[in-house]
Amino acid sequence: MKHRAGIACALLGASLCLAATARGEDKTEAAGPTPAQRVVVEVRSDRILLLDITQVDQRITAVGERGFTLVSDDGGQTWKGVATPVTRTLTGVAFRDAKVGVAVGHGGSFVRTEDGGATWSQVTVDEAGPDSLLGVTHVAGDHFIAYGAFGLFFDSQDAGRTWQRATVLTEDFDRHISQVIVVGTSLLMVAESGTLARSDDGGATWVALTSPYEGSYFGALAVKDGSVLAFGMRGNVYRSLDLGTTWQKVETGTTTSLMAGRQLADGRVMLVGNSGLIAESADNGQSFVLHSAKPGKGFAALVEKPGGGILFAGESGVTPLDPAWLKTR
Repeated sequence: MKHRAGIACALLGASLCLAATARGEDKTEAAGPTPAQRVVVEVRSDRILLLDITQVDQRITAVGERGFTLVSDDGGQTWKGVATPVTRTLTGVAFRDAKVGVAVGHGGSFVRTEDGGATWSQVTVDEAGPDSLLGVTHVAGDHFIAYGAFGLFFDSQDAGRTWQRATVLTEDFDRHISQVIVVGTSLLMVAESGTLARSDDGGATWVALTSPYEGSYFGALAVKDGSVLAFGMRGNVYRSLDLGTTWQKVETGTTTSLMAGRQLADGRVMLVGNSGLIAESADNGQSFVLHSAKPGKGFAALVEKPGGGILFAGESGVTPLDPAWLKTR
């Protein structure tokens, strides 16, 4: 199921939706690395499609359409738009620390920062071609991995300065990879067509896991009790206590797709998705209570603010959690 064909369906698969039309598109950025650039732009934080958001120390960084990033140093009260050297949609961002970070996106786009997102430089990776990268994960130290459409998988051991193409499962693996998360000393991958895989050597080799579901997974979450959750299309959530060897279905009572998840400081697990869906768990993902945000715009990611409070990223840019939304559906 290869989807994500435009902004209108951007949240129909977290970062998967635009991948289908990305193959064959021309890459518009100039070839070769670009110097770091600082281009502060006027961007309405509520009028931009955002696909990922993260927080390191006091700074919150979000990435989205047209290569824009948004940064906030006051818990999301005010935002500054920063243009990167690319003009394609950015789908994922991850930081090693408060200074060094990597963002990836459509058209094989890689950008990195060494000053906490104040400036960004492009990294040209010819092997990525015109296809879409759908996410990036900081593994440890200077180790990052990036992944995306049609089985794209790249490894960097130098904090995103250079990238090497790697094979996942088989040479002809072509499933869209939705997310890769760190679980202890292992990596867990979720992808379309019910694809699940685990690596115990930092992504060098992968073992396919038996999936309880044939549809697409859009996200995964490591929970503090040692369990992991895999979730995606039609509100499906599965929970594993043995790092993906076996799975148990969690009944959610919804057919709305779930895109992203996070465990909050108070222990609650929160999953978000299309149409403003918020699924909240107080028992480490064993059961969920459903809530709705108004006016029902889709969410692609969420982050907990320094000092408390939640921000969502999605179709309506950055949206703070309204406690009134947390009413059982």
